[in-house]
Amino acid sequence: MNPRELTIKAGDMVRWTNEDSTAHTSTADDGTWDSDRLGKGESFSFTFTGKGTYTYHCTPHRGSMNGYKVIVE
Repeated sequence: MNPRELTIKAGDMVRWTNEDSTAHTSTADDGTWDSDRLGKGESFSFTFTGKGTYTYHCTPHRGSMNGYKVIVE
């Protein structure tokens, strides 16, 4: 997942697209959103309405794909 940190404005939408042959998720650490598993070429979008720092991970790869964040100003 690139980048590991993203800064956006409240009201902006973020889209995650899986470009890997392995299924991945975008899952908020606090449960705010969960993309379910995305296959190659599939996307998931989420609109951030509130300011704050949102951390997320890939559920199937939690041990190696975590520590990602979206900072909403």
